[in-house]
Amino acid sequence: MQHRLFAALLKPRLPLTKALRLGRLVAAIVLPLLVCAGLVRAFAEESLHFRDPYTGQTGEEWEEVSTIHDDLTYALALAAGFSITDSITLQIWDQLVDSEQIGPGDAISYTNCAGGAFYPPPNPDEVCRFKPHSRVIWPMWNSMQDPDRCTTSRFGPYSPFFHFPHDNDRDLGALRDWAWGATDTLVAYEAYAWGGPAEFTVMQASCLYTRTAVITTGIQAGSLEAFATYLHTLGDAYSHRECIDLMDRLEMPWATHTLTGYPACNYNPLDPQPDDAHGREFGASPDAARTDEAIQAIYDELVQRSLQREGAYFPLDMDTPLPALSGTPTLRDSLYTFVHQWDFEHPEERRVWADEMAGAILSQRVPLRRVYVPLVRR
Repeated sequence: MQHRLFAALLKPRLPLTKALRLGRLVAAIVLPLLVCAGLVRAFAEESLHFRDPYTGQTGEEWEEVSTIHDDLTYALALAAGFSITDSITLQIWDQLVDSEQIGPGDAISYTNCAGGAFYPPPNPDEVCRFKPHSRVIWPMWNSMQDPDRCTTSRFGPYSPFFHFPHDNDRDLGALRDWAWGATDTLVAYEAYAWGGPAEFTVMQASCLYTRTAVITTGIQAGSLEAFATYLHTLGDAYSHRECIDLMDRLEMPWATHTLTGYPACNYNPLDPQPDDAHGREFGASPDAARTDEAIQAIYDELVQRSLQREGAYFPLDMDTPLPALSGTPTLRDSLYTFVHQWDFEHPEERRVWADEMAGAILSQRVPLRRVYVPLVRR
């Protein structure tokens, strides 16, 4: 459809002024639809670029990140008792669920796509009988960093599973079991959407289809990388909770962002606003309460993992004071400051505060001495 509209601008019989007006109309109508066909960014990437935790390098050529998934994950992992190295692993692999690949410019410094794979898509002629299906609406293969291997991509068929999960056994439960190593198999579902020439978004699509699948992630079940992937999705479950509930009520087979009049799901990643669904997750907005809940849930999981597996230090209680910070706030108070002191448009301040929290935590940690009782054989 958009090709015909733009072609109309080139016809000689169309006056220039009308052509310009039509061009603006096309941009106003078509582009937002294309943008919101399904871009998902729970705890949205902010106007803040990735900073390599090993080298400290950052700059405009690095990807934008979420201060929740990136900077705060490191501080939370330290507080939960992980070593600096393991905390960095958790930080990077949490952010990779969104980013897929991270590096300066065209370089790839970190990726979670190395061993991923997809199944051949279903045949729309078979699954969309008697429904328009000439246009592939979802997945958005061309928007992926690597459409052959990036299984956690926000644009791929597993996007609803990793980014709009339900808090049930099928979604979060399956991912948690895999992340903890209770199973080597990650069973999820794929999501597809097709439509006619005038349909551009998942909400408009005439044909929506899902199917169960075993995901080939290339990530070892039970590893820290797998656990970080789960932590990201756990956070997204809170970030997208109201949107997921709304889409369930609308009987949509999976949730997605949209600009069609549903505030719980309104978000345009090319034009983020402080009052959209993710902009409201910081500052004084009542919606920021779900960010507090997400952080608590993530920290609880980190503490459990630390005590049972990789932890090297005693986890800090939420009411533990942090004397190295001004005013000696507790860990709970410090996290509240991170969420509520600055709105969405001030990520730099959140990064600085997360750095100060990390430094304060490192200055007071107590090594965890594990006692191993040898087996006594008869």
